[in-house]
Amino acid sequence: MTARDVAERLGITLETFYLRRSQLHMVDKMPRPLSSAGRHKFDRASMEAWFSRHHPHAARRPANDPAPPPMPSNDAEWSDFLHKHYAPAD
Repeated sequence: MTARDVAERLGITLETFYLRRSQLHMVDKMPRPLSSAGRHKFDRASMEAWFSRHHPHAARRPANDPAPPPMPSNDAEWSDFLHKHYAPAD
């Protein structure tokens, strides 16, 4: 996989990719190129794995709970909520 292929997958120009490559390696944990002299070439399997897990433009995965539980709306419900969650174990 060439640097041009990676830049196209990221949706940026090749020049921008070369300028941001060190940030992608350090912050986003992108794999290093196989050859650093001349045109950069990347291992296709490791890049596909990175794109599937750490792509900066990928949609965030949903949490385990689809929606947060409803919060108590009055003092009595808050008191029950706090006693339920923070009461000392007997």
